[in-house]
Amino acid sequence: MADKHVTFPIVNASAERLPFADESFDIVFCDHGAMSFADPEKTVPEAARVLRQGGLLVFNMVSPLLFACWDELKDEIAYSLHANYFELRRFDYQEGFVEYQLPYGAWIDVLRRNRMIVEDLIELQPPDGATTTYPELVPLEWARRWPAENIWKARKP
Repeated sequence: MADKHVTFPIVNASAERLPFADESFDIVFCDHGAMSFADPEKTVPEAARVLRQGGLLVFNMVSPLLFACWDELKDEIAYSLHANYFELRRFDYQEGFVEYQLPYGAWIDVLRRNRMIVEDLIELQPPDGATTTYPELVPLEWARRWPAENIWKARKP
């Protein structure tokens, strides 16, 4: 903020229980945060609650395909399916953190149940010449064949 000479409040809070009044925001945006590391059954209702009518929820997260292709024995991405796609939900890691991932239909369901209309699902594909800062997670070749990340856009009518 100092570098750009702007100020705005920074709030440290749980995405499952936001400290904001109903219909306070026009946009709720999340980049690999609350929608990945908190329960979507709690975060989506909170995002819908704080959005004004016509408000937009946009979030970026890894693709369910990444979870379905993860080889736990080798601890790396594979070029074949290793997990039951329909059982994707909550992942508890030895390091003590939790990550959530739902199949696409389950994401649509939780958004709809919270009166959100899906406007777009953008499945990212790196263009020719792209580089990555996360080669240990997903090789560029893999990400060119299958989406490693996606961006959801949903609106509160």
